[in-house]
Amino acid sequence: MTARILVVDDIISNVKLLEAKLSAEYFDVATAFGGEEALQSIENEMPDIVLLDVMMPGMDGFEVCKRIKGNPKSAHIPVVMVTALDQPSDRIAGLDAGADDFLTKPVDGMALFARVRSLVRLKMMNDELRMREETGQDMGLVEAAGSTMVEPDPTGRILIVEDRPESIAWFRAGLEPKNEVMEVAELDQAITMARSDDFDLIIVSLGVQAFDGLRLCSNLRSVPEARHTPLLAVVNGGETRKLVQALDMGVNDYLTRPIDRNELHARVRTQLRRKHYADCLR
Repeated sequence: MTARILVVDDIISNVKLLEAKLSAEYFDVATAFGGEEALQSIENEMPDIVLLDVMMPGMDGFEVCKRIKGNPKSAHIPVVMVTALDQPSDRIAGLDAGADDFLTKPVDGMALFARVRSLVRLKMMNDELRMREETGQDMGLVEAAGSTMVEPDPTGRILIVEDRPESIAWFRAGLEPKNEVMEVAELDQAITMARSDDFDLIIVSLGVQAFDGLRLCSNLRSVPEARHTPLLAVVNGGETRKLVQALDMGVNDYLTRPIDRNELHARVRTQLRRKHYADCLR
């Protein structure tokens, strides 16, 4: 899978390093060395994904991301912040600005490529839906989608797949009563519920003891009723290979233990926005 990627950083060596890595994986790479240049490039070229540094003179990455996501023409473009900032508050600020992910330098190449491929797949699917919507509007058959990628306070039905009571309680405390939350601890029951209930998000702990969490993610992606339901995987710190496998099989996003509650809220908001937007397009 190839895609056009815009790399934005004010340090030339950082841009060249990412450009070389991505080009070696056969991605088409464009570059920008500041916020204004990046926004102009997006306006002219409409890349498939933006890799964005945070610490830049003039307009920082947070402001650039807000402008990308605040523009209806570019709000659907995935943005990954790639930065030396490593505090939870920085990551949450990036997610709140609309970023789809926040990677800390030095970036693990395997994880970066998996994340890029995952987001590109998602964008291509939404691009097809957007094209159908535009065609329908041109023919006078449909109205514009009623939801947007900047929906301020989305809510939904969430299924948690976890077998540790204390972890289930923690997730419930962070997600209720704003969202409707259900939990399950068995693989077959999780698949049955995914088939019969219309969930907006499924959170899967890859550390469950009774079965292979990755196997469940794979099965859910083959279930027609759950094929378009966002999957949010929970992994332990350092489990890069398991995370890469999850992203490659269609998991939409991830949380790394220990989990910051504000990051949970930010990532859940992002996935619910995407689900509501795609549902309206369909």
